[in-house]
Amino acid sequence: MTTAPQHQGPTVADYGAWSSPLTPAETVAAGVTLREFGSDGDDLYWLESASDDVARLSLLRSRDGQIVEITAAPMNVRTRVYEYGGGSWGARQGTVAWSDDTSGQVMATSLGGLTMAITPVDPNYRYAAFVPVPEHECIVCVREDHSAPGEPILTIAALAWPTDDVVPHAGTVLVEGADFYADPTVNEDGSIAWIEWNQPAMAWDASALRAGTLVSIPELAVMHVHTVFDGQHDPGSPVSIQHPKWASDGRLLFMSDAAGYWNLHMWTPTRGIRQLVDEAADGDLPMWQQGRSAFALSGGWIYYASWDAGICSLSRVPAHGGASEALTSVSDVDGLASVGGTAYALVTRPNAPAAVVSIGAEGMRIEHSPGVLPDPKITSVAHSLTFEGKHGQVQSWFFEPHNEDFVAPAGQLPPVILTVHGGPTGVATDEYDPQVQFWTSRGFGVLSVNYSGSAGFGRAYRERLRGQWGIADVDDCIDAAESLLSADLADQSKIAIMGGSAGGFTVLAALTRSSVFSAGICRYGIADLVAMQEGGTHKFEATYNDGLLGPWPQARKVYEERSPIHHLDQLHAPMLILQGLDDAVVPPQQADELAAALRQRSLPVSVVMFAGEGHGFRMPATRTRVLNDSLSFLSQLFGFRPAGTVEALTIENLPGAAH
Repeated sequence: MTTAPQHQGPTVADYGAWSSPLTPAETVAAGVTLREFGSDGDDLYWLESASDDVARLSLLRSRDGQIVEITAAPMNVRTRVYEYGGGSWGARQGTVAWSDDTSGQVMATSLGGLTMAITPVDPNYRYAAFVPVPEHECIVCVREDHSAPGEPILTIAALAWPTDDVVPHAGTVLVEGADFYADPTVNEDGSIAWIEWNQPAMAWDASALRAGTLVSIPELAVMHVHTVFDGQHDPGSPVSIQHPKWASDGRLLFMSDAAGYWNLHMWTPTRGIRQLVDEAADGDLPMWQQGRSAFALSGGWIYYASWDAGICSLSRVPAHGGASEALTSVSDVDGLASVGGTAYALVTRPNAPAAVVSIGAEGMRIEHSPGVLPDPKITSVAHSLTFEGKHGQVQSWFFEPHNEDFVAPAGQLPPVILTVHGGPTGVATDEYDPQVQFWTSRGFGVLSVNYSGSAGFGRAYRERLRGQWGIADVDDCIDAAESLLSADLADQSKIAIMGGSAGGFTVLAALTRSSVFSAGICRYGIADLVAMQEGGTHKFEATYNDGLLGPWPQARKVYEERSPIHHLDQLHAPMLILQGLDDAVVPPQQADELAAALRQRSLPVSVVMFAGEGHGFRMPATRTRVLNDSLSFLSQLFGFRPAGTVEALTIENLPGAAH
């Protein structure tokens, strides 16, 4: 007689010490990138991280379900317009143009399949937002000209059409005069429209939508330019217009936040502007990058994304207006497109990697998802937490510790990492992210906060950070941590705060303001706002701080008061400082000054500098090291031994750390 084996229950282990199959290297490798989704005729296109190099992006095309790679190594499809890029490719009637970051050239594939360079190798010029126009044998785009001293000049330009005898050249200027241009769109009848705006506004503050006619006789030019809507003319009531697109029937569709939220609008020369969607929800996100396809027309409907109080949904509205309907919830939407009467979207999801999906009244169906499907036994799905902060209601996403093979001792509360998104005009979502699961599968909680100023909550919420950066965002993060404690969701002695760039600024400011955080992890964080302003930054963000802090240099005192570097004597918590040696935005000496202040106060500190890295870590080896060192840092501070092979990080002044 045999005895059935007894069920082995989960292992009892301290939070943070749970064993996870997600090693630092595997976590970085699992992060497959999909972005810049769109269509042309019967083809879908998107960018995807190459299988042979996760740092390289390839342009993929899907036709009748068959996916092929348009670009091959060493080509890296990326543009550096505005530094943040976007709009790296464009296609029309089978002609495809894209920006190759390796050579800096614009490449094009003709309808016959011939690929060639249509711009010369010249680092003075950058290009984005490509619109092939076969009717005029040119490729319309946004051009950024760095050939003269001072700030670059942005224009809308026309590039050469790919032919056997094409002579690469830098393009012909079609539209000029504004500080910035974005997302030109050209209809088959030659109608052209675009977005433009001027400093000190950002695109999400105030912009104008203009239209004209593209002609090629006697030479390429844009004629009959007129204003569809100018959101800049009244400083007291600014309006942001984004992502225009011509419909085949001659209507111009676009997003406008004139009513307080980005909603879908249409314009015709005879009837003017009409609002198609009227929702207290954002149908768009701030235009940090060019080229996003914010909606798609298909089968008598317009499909779009909607962000309502942090929750993202795919929705649709009748093409000529009417009642809109939500179809299905997702985490985020990169873009939408239409092929053969079917609408598609590139989405992120709470419990699975990013995917290309088809969408309809019945919901969505997965068409392509190259990432490894995560094991549900170790996958934490976030839930929304809303709390009342000093500046109003704040939404956040809480990823609880989750690993079915482990359970914490009775009565123990988990360590929690509060993550601060960048921007600061950015957004935190509940999307599946291997770097979040790296922590939750080990017994950490992760709280992602959509602090005042975050996107996806309407203009009024974004405006809560106007003049208040370093105050409202910090207050909200402190209030979020205290809300976790009030709800018994975190160990009060084990709350860390982590962020990079603008998020790193909030980390530093929070650690000088509150003792609720037990540790900080700062990646290339901004410590000295005055030095950053005086040192200059790229044109796109040159006046960003005017809205966040105040006009420079009139508000210099505010910049000084908000700079964490002037309050380092108030630092109270151990810190891990991660910094690129080639960072032009946050010089490495700021990290050195920060570390010196921590040493002076005998606080535990570790500084890790990365050669070859700038403002943002790109190399897989760097990102792997960041995860390893962050885990080692917190495990030593919080008093547990991490499972698996973790290289020990040297921490100065560690004996003084409280456990």
